[in-house]
Amino acid sequence: MKKTLPGLLTLIVLLFNFEISAYPSSISPNDKPGIREKALRGNQGFDISYSIEPFYDVSTFRLIVVLEFKGEKSGETKIILPGGSDLSSIKFLKALSPGTYISDSEKPEHKNVKYPPGSMVRIYYQVEESRDDDLEPGNHYMAILNKQYFHFLSESFFVVPAWDNNAEYSFKIMWNHLPSNWNLANSFGVNEKYQEIKSPLWRFRHSVFAGGDFKLIPRYIGTDVIYVAMRSSWKFKQDEFCDLVLDILIEERNFWNDHSTNFFLVNVLPLQGGGNQVGIVRDNSYSLFLSGNRLLDKQLKRLLAHDFFHIWIGEKTQFSDPEQLVYWFKEGFTDYYTDLLLLRAELITLDEYVEQYNVILESYYKSPMRYEKNDRLINDFWSDINLTRLPYQRGQIFATNLNYTIIKNSSGKKSLDNLMRDLMSRCKNESLVISNGTLSSLIRFYAGDQILSEMMRTLNSGAVLKAMPEALGPCFKMEVESKKKLIIFGEQYEIPSYKFKNENLAPNKNCLNWFGVD
Repeated sequence: MKKTLPGLLTLIVLLFNFEISAYPSSISPNDKPGIREKALRGNQGFDISYSIEPFYDVSTFRLIVVLEFKGEKSGETKIILPGGSDLSSIKFLKALSPGTYISDSEKPEHKNVKYPPGSMVRIYYQVEESRDDDLEPGNHYMAILNKQYFHFLSESFFVVPAWDNNAEYSFKIMWNHLPSNWNLANSFGVNEKYQEIKSPLWRFRHSVFAGGDFKLIPRYIGTDVIYVAMRSSWKFKQDEFCDLVLDILIEERNFWNDHSTNFFLVNVLPLQGGGNQVGIVRDNSYSLFLSGNRLLDKQLKRLLAHDFFHIWIGEKTQFSDPEQLVYWFKEGFTDYYTDLLLLRAELITLDEYVEQYNVILESYYKSPMRYEKNDRLINDFWSDINLTRLPYQRGQIFATNLNYTIIKNSSGKKSLDNLMRDLMSRCKNESLVISNGTLSSLIRFYAGDQILSEMMRTLNSGAVLKAMPEALGPCFKMEVESKKKLIIFGEQYEIPSYKFKNENLAPNKNCLNWFGVD
């Protein structure tokens, strides 16, 4: 894009200022004294530092970033640019520190930086939004940068040294010259223009940052705070949405007996189209993108409960590669607990729970992919919507059968809940990596060889899973209905479904106890 003369002059002035000072923006007379003093300390005591401020061109909004880190004794460090191989959002990358040079490497997103050994390295760059179309599902993960607000994932914005991904580093982030009416919210706090963070590099890169015309709404779990950063207007009431978030998080924290996080952020942003909803789980945070016509219905409740469950089965666990081989557990068991925990939280009824499970059964037994082997997911998971859904369906049916088997074998003393908590404990205390092998060992211990053998036949040979008649407890019966793909000819399906044994009576306490409802 051709720049106007005022835009070029502004850029020249900014570049000149950065050449003579590491933190020109941090010395603004409008900043609080504490921020000025911390900025003037330089990078002492910090491994990686970022100074960020807005840049307004006539037709473009960008964020200016100055990265600073202490160079290595070798005098050379590789840096990782955000965005992977698509570097269209990064502009004006240059070295500011004396004797520092940036050169290309074997990968476009990697650059080699050379400098005087052990010196402080300063690098300047700008980031702009590179999205060509409207904000919609499929490009929602890309950085949003405009004059009203910004939202980005750390890995789509920050240049980082290619250091040990698991090592802990000290980060410093300074936000300068932001509009006075903007709110700030990220994985590490809200409305903090100066932040000091200690984090493994991978966790910092797995965080989220937002700012602008967001409304910040706090909710509390004891002394822990949940912030909802919401922009735009919605068909639902903001307070009702915040209460829904709180109810789901409380239920899931209680399930895992995990109250270790004293801060959590939920960003809510508008999305183009009708009926769209999509979320992104990040460290201590979650970003939700919704079309303006969305309601607080069962579909949205399921999305929140599913994505929040991935805080544990995803964020706090490691999976073996290729991860697609374990999607039946990661996604399917998460879907199982999505509905179960919504039921326990009284956010759906028992009728709605059973109805949803019957939908899963019908979609699985009519799926053209039900005979596919598990290893096809490695390369083709996204190739067909029916194949994409397959591990969700298989996992939810297997989880339901497995829960019944554990309850039966333990005379009601244990359930699938015990297996899940045992797994999480081993992941935390023994650094267990979740794989089909580790899951098989746990399943064999809790439920025996027979049900494990059935699942392995499904995964390895493409055998169809069979729903167990008593899998939903003593109050429900399973019926099988024959349906044809077409009325006159075509494949015939045998589709199981569950119904309340006595339709004239409401579910009693025993019916609900089966599902862990108090």
